[in-house]
Amino acid sequence: MKLNSKETKILSAVIAIWGIVFISSGIVMNNSKKTETVIKYKLDVSTQKISEAQAKKKEIILKELETEINTPISVNIKDYLVDADKMDESIIKKLELDTSLVNINQAGTYKYTVKYNKKKYQGTIKVKEKELPDMTFTLKNITLDIGDAIPADKREYINETISDEVYQNITLDISQVKNSIQNDYKYYIIYKNTRYEGTISVRNKIIPPSDIKQEEEKSNEQKDTSINN
Repeated sequence: MKLNSKETKILSAVIAIWGIVFISSGIVMNNSKKTETVIKYKLDVSTQKISEAQAKKKEIILKELETEINTPISVNIKDYLVDADKMDESIIKKLELDTSLVNINQAGTYKYTVKYNKKKYQGTIKVKEKELPDMTFTLKNITLDIGDAIPADKREYINETISDEVYQNITLDISQVKNSIQNDYKYYIIYKNTRYEGTISVRNKIIPPSDIKQEEEKSNEQKDTSINN
């Protein structure tokens, strides 16, 4: 079949248009396929710099401590830090401990200081009286003759054996006792805020009959001697 000139022109135009379409599609497809590039990053920060940054961001927290009087206090700074085991050693080595204001020989509450770079942190140490042992006493009922001295030794009032430490912390109250007047008097032993009550009985001195007889004989002898003279 032979095409005339008009049909030839139309066919050429259609072929040209489809060529353009195919070429454009190829360009689009080619552009949609992009090369994937993988970039690896490396984080290289020293432990010391991380720790210092954390120390600046998070405040150092100190403990509130208690100790008994006359007990030496620690010189290890870790004993004063909350969560010391979670802190970096390089930071701990830079901390400065100052306990110069703490008087372990006197009960009270004292401040101590930890310094990091130019910043100071304060904590407290409570020095308290030494805890005494718990004891329960039973007291003696004491009998005195009129005029006899009232015992001063606290051990003479207590049935139990006590240590020197306990003895020194016992208070004896004999303020109501009068050794010149016959009567029954109350006395008190006070220990660790507990008061124990006992009795002191003051009585007229009882002279045994044998002593009375001896006194009478002695008196008679003195009379006879006086008459004879």
